[in-house]
Amino acid sequence: MEPSKTLAPNRSEEELRELMALARLLTFAQGTAKGLNANFVEYCLDMAVSGILEELNSSDKFKLRN
Repeated sequence: MEPSKTLAPNRSEEELRELMALARLLTFAQGTAKGLNANFVEYCLDMAVSGILEELNSSDKFKLRN
């Protein structure tokens, strides 16, 4: 089974590529923040990456959360 169907079954290939590109960008920025000892920025970027992972693992497409 292809990764997009196991990782994010309700997402198109284009949506998956965009989310993964965003995750890579945020992960790079997080590493830069860590190198600069910008702890709060690093924490915020970690939360953003976690949000993307949560979106990828959710079974509902673009589900709104309270």
